[in-house]
Amino acid sequence: MAHPLEALLVLQGKDRKISRLQREIRDIPVRKAEVETQLEHAKTKLAAAREAQMKVESDLKQLEIEVEAHREKIIRYKQQQMEAKTNDQYRALLHEVAAEEKNISELEDSEIELMEQLDVSKKAISEREAELKEEEDGIREEQEMLMERLAEVQEDLEELKTERERTASNCEGSLVKKYERLYANKRDFAVVRVENSHCKGCNMRLPPQVVNDSLNPAKLVVCNYCGRMLVNL
Repeated sequence: MAHPLEALLVLQGKDRKISRLQREIRDIPVRKAEVETQLEHAKTKLAAAREAQMKVESDLKQLEIEVEAHREKIIRYKQQQMEAKTNDQYRALLHEVAAEEKNISELEDSEIELMEQLDVSKKAISEREAELKEEEDGIREEQEMLMERLAEVQEDLEELKTERERTASNCEGSLVKKYERLYANKRDFAVVRVENSHCKGCNMRLPPQVVNDSLNPAKLVVCNYCGRMLVNL
């Protein structure tokens, strides 16, 4: 006489596969969101690099304006030198010219530093653009794979649900109801084997009488500790 729980073991195997497929279906959108986040990080890094370049270019332009302003002052001072009426006025204007030339020299040093920063910024942008292109290609490929996998899993799930219903119809109705309640509660196994006098669900050692009763197909035996149905084949 076949043990009635044998059919439930088959049903449980299908339910566990269904659970795995359902979990994978839930996980795919999460994985898709994760790769999209990677792309956003790459875009953010590129935007930051471009913003840094714009700041350097703006600072350079401001320096050029300041240099031009100092040069215009030098022109005015030199014109005034030609019109100076005393040596003191002439020397004072020479001092002003020298001061303005010193200012220009300092600004030009700053310009050189900014131009070096600009080169660094341009290189950083080039690198970030390359990284973004690589991310976009990789993410597009991964997303396509995820969507293909999603379609496969959904198809497998529908087939498995049909098989599950067919298997359930071959089991004793009252046992199926008990099994389903227990499976929903345990969320892993409702029917477990007895091995070496131990429940494979909780690994506790079973009383000898429970072990003996689990051999009888006419009896529905549950574990004293975890409440799972026991089958001893």
